[in-house]
Amino acid sequence: MRVVRVHIENFRGIRLADLHFEGTTVLLGDNNTGKSTVFEAIELAIGADRLSRTQAIDEHDFHGGRYIAQPDQPAPKIVVEVIVAGLDQQHCDRFRANLEFWNTANRSLLGPGGAAQAEQAGVEPAVRIRFEGAYDPDGDEFTAKTWFAVPHAEDGTPTSECRSSDKREFGFLHLRALRTGSRALSMERGSLLDVILKTYEVRTRMWESLLDNLRGLDVVGANDPEFGRILTAIQEAMREIVPGEWADAPHLRVSDLTREDLRRVLKSFLATGVPGYAAPFQHQGSGTINALVLAMLGLIAERRNGRVIFAMEEPEISLPPHVQQRVVDKVRGLASQALFTSHSPYVIEQFQPEQMTVMRRDQTALLTATAVVLPQNLRLKIFRDGFRTRFCEALLARRVLVVEGKTEFVSYSAVSRRAAELQPGQHKRLDSLGWVPFDAGGETAVASFAAFFRGLGKTVATIFDRQNPGAAAAIQLACDRAFEQPYAGFEHLLRDEVAPAMQRWFVQWLVHEGEWPAALAGQVPPDGSPEAVYSAPFLALFKHKKGDDYLTLFFSQCQIGHFPRTMTQILGQLRAMVEAPPPPPVPLPPIPQAPIPPVPGG
Repeated sequence: MRVVRVHIENFRGIRLADLHFEGTTVLLGDNNTGKSTVFEAIELAIGADRLSRTQAIDEHDFHGGRYIAQPDQPAPKIVVEVIVAGLDQQHCDRFRANLEFWNTANRSLLGPGGAAQAEQAGVEPAVRIRFEGAYDPDGDEFTAKTWFAVPHAEDGTPTSECRSSDKREFGFLHLRALRTGSRALSMERGSLLDVILKTYEVRTRMWESLLDNLRGLDVVGANDPEFGRILTAIQEAMREIVPGEWADAPHLRVSDLTREDLRRVLKSFLATGVPGYAAPFQHQGSGTINALVLAMLGLIAERRNGRVIFAMEEPEISLPPHVQQRVVDKVRGLASQALFTSHSPYVIEQFQPEQMTVMRRDQTALLTATAVVLPQNLRLKIFRDGFRTRFCEALLARRVLVVEGKTEFVSYSAVSRRAAELQPGQHKRLDSLGWVPFDAGGETAVASFAAFFRGLGKTVATIFDRQNPGAAAAIQLACDRAFEQPYAGFEHLLRDEVAPAMQRWFVQWLVHEGEWPAALAGQVPPDGSPEAVYSAPFLALFKHKKGDDYLTLFFSQCQIGHFPRTMTQILGQLRAMVEAPPPPPVPLPPIPQAPIPPVPGG
């Protein structure tokens, strides 16, 4: 059992989305792409207790906040349609009136008469659940309902409501990124503890037993005679006003003694490490709460024989790397399908490339998802070996800057940081603009990696040394913007665009600080040498084994006028790709010219 397709319309930041999943998947993308919104949408459709909340949706759940119908326009609706395929026999028996059939090869539902193909390979029984939310102006309230897509009336309107008891058969649980424990360890409807009680069928017995005990509990009683005298005085004063049977002795109880009241006040207490003392769960560390949540998930999955679908946001929260990996393995082992979001390379590297899905939302709020398919020239071993240091950050970014080698990778990052530090009004860091540099490992790989990231929906720019026309054209076709440095190598750019005085200063400064490499000691010119002779040791430094470290150090000492011209121009154009140009100034109306009065006595 697994979610194979999610269709979303008009929900939060998503105007439209049509997404496919195959088994366990990790959703990748930068912040505010819509990953969490996808999980929220799935919960609207198949979350057993989502619609039982006081208000399942509100104004802010509508795309752009538009929920009121405009003249001559249909009323806005939130629509979520989720297809769950791979149903077992128990599901098929329960939902026999709602069954459809899913073709895994072309990722689509079979049309009418599809039941005849049910025995064919790659065809699975499935159900399609449709959520619709809207604003009712007559009742001034928001409505939310879920239906099975079949059966339906002749006009296509669904006729079979999908109730909470139906949704529990899918076992969908959504663990949000902000796991404070309030939803997991409280007794609120839909919390993990509440789900466990339902799963183990002890909820009704527990509530009745608890209420019976509390009804007979005298909070103060004979143990506090002072308070007893006050209650008696209140009782006697009331009898002077109303009939005696109305003035029964006032007393205190712990709550209103209703199930809903107890749900709000009951708290889980946990050991604190101090012998004999426990504290409410919200006073525990986030790592402890995460561990408790996972333990509760295990109980639910065990009771349901693995017939659960987990959607977990950022499993890395408050956990060290080695524990992050164990969490992912545990959750995947518990569920029939596990969906994740993550920004941690330690989590993401636990998945095969085909299990990674990159999310992208364009300017029209269209959300798309693209599975990671490695290019032919990128072997899986290289991808895995360099995942933490090269690939992870680029897969999570919205914009990727593919550079020829580590030298450009280090240099452009360093210059952008230093320039933004010196003149924040005129310059911005690459990372603040959403650009993530990626080291292609050589000029021959720039085009293929640019095409790879562009195929995942990223905005891609490239920086490379001077190429022959054919190679340069190939790179330009593979990216959104290509920047060809007009030099045969980066050292030539430094030689020609860093002032000789700055080259001399840096060499002398390193020598003075005791940081000049011992291996290059013989290349330092004697004092009083002309500026020109410092060019050779300046360039030799960056060819040394720690050359990239020295580049970072060099640029961190530069002022605005010291940076290579080519680099600042490219950085300016990268910024322009992200930021909209400022509007042209509005011309001011001409100042009316008043007549000049005559000079007195003139």
